[in-house]
Amino acid sequence: MQARMQQPMRQDLNMGLISLPGYQVYEYQLVLAIPESLREKLRKAKIQLYENNGWPVPKSNAIFLPLVKFRQRQLLEEKVVRSMNQMIMGWRPFCLTLKDYRSQPTHSIVIPVASRSDQSGNQALSTCTRDLKSIQHLLRADKEHAAWFPADHQVVLASRLGPGQFEKAWQQYSSRHFTGQCLVDACLLLKRRTGELHWQIVQRFELRDLPVGVRQGTLFGA
Repeated sequence: MQARMQQPMRQDLNMGLISLPGYQVYEYQLVLAIPESLREKLRKAKIQLYENNGWPVPKSNAIFLPLVKFRQRQLLEEKVVRSMNQMIMGWRPFCLTLKDYRSQPTHSIVIPVASRSDQSGNQALSTCTRDLKSIQHLLRADKEHAAWFPADHQVVLASRLGPGQFEKAWQQYSSRHFTGQCLVDACLLLKRRTGELHWQIVQRFELRDLPVGVRQGTLFGA
């Protein structure tokens, strides 16, 4: 009886906290800042995929190449930004290649980061993931919502397709080709309220290849 009474009390407490300034939970994602020319090329490929299959074009045609997605309370946003800024200033700019199409059976069509022709890009992405996992304790609002790190780095063109939709589209795109290259020299931290469609930019981080000592001096001397 007591356990059943405690559960509604905890829920009421959580709802009360969420209503307080700073306690609102937002969705965040850290993405690579892809140059506009490549983003437009990817955006056109996405729209073409939808139009070729007679699907309604999505309301948002935003193109993302995420490094991590997470949920956090707004009051910790500044701490997350400081930690990411110190970390990302130490990353070295790197070249990235996106090549051809790949499926995630049986529901998604994506353009992946090339694995063989761009070894340096993949090594850099592995470093990014390793470093971000070292601060993942900051990247969760509670124990039930851990940060999500992509197993494969890719741009999603279409997801959550039905079996018939997927089979028809993949039959067309399994043999198609796409190539795009860019220099990655910045990341963007984005956020939105749960249920919202569009993301807003919280912070832009520059990849500057600074050593640890210089990064700390820059951070605390600001």
